[in-house]
Amino acid sequence: MKKVTFKGKNIEEATKGALEVLGLGEDKVNVKVLKEGKPGMLGMIGGEEAEVEVSEKMEVADLARQMLQEILDRMGMLAIAEISEDSEEGVVVNIKGEDMGRIIGKEGAMLKSLQTLLSIMVARGTGSKQHVSVDAGGYREKHSSALNRLARDAANDVVQTGQEKVLPPMNAHDRRIIHMALKDNSKVETHSRGDGRDRRLVIGPK
Repeated sequence: MKKVTFKGKNIEEATKGALEVLGLGEDKVNVKVLKEGKPGMLGMIGGEEAEVEVSEKMEVADLARQMLQEILDRMGMLAIAEISEDSEEGVVVNIKGEDMGRIIGKEGAMLKSLQTLLSIMVARGTGSKQHVSVDAGGYREKHSSALNRLARDAANDVVQTGQEKVLPPMNAHDRRIIHMALKDNSKVETHSRGDGRDRRLVIGPK
């Protein structure tokens, strides 16, 4: 992403100078005013120049990939960030390479942290909230498949025994995957119980 800081007598002049340096039109950039500037006495004494930061606009997917790659590089990870999905529903950036264990973390904790950080950075970079997901080595698909198997097995136990089954504590995203996996099952129903980290999904007979 091209970016330059430029000064001028006023914001307009500073912006114009920055655009000339970047070789871009005003519709292709984001302008951030660093200093408003103020005229000096008699137009000469005690004045302060205006200062702007002008950066090239980027597509959300490209910006997300570039930012994630910078994060990985700063962390010393031997990995490459690639766009695996770019649609109206959001952007998915996939990580490939070495250090997958460190990048994913215990129960996907590091991956979730990377996604949270990247979402914040992209939102600041674009000025709007964007849905950005981060995956690594197909972890999310494998994790989702495992949760679906857990949901089916638990539902079968509930149907056979007639007793509700309380699943281990899990985050809201994982609880939703299990809930969606069983929403069309006419023999069981699901609901959550508990608060915070102890919140659990309960599968019971209808």
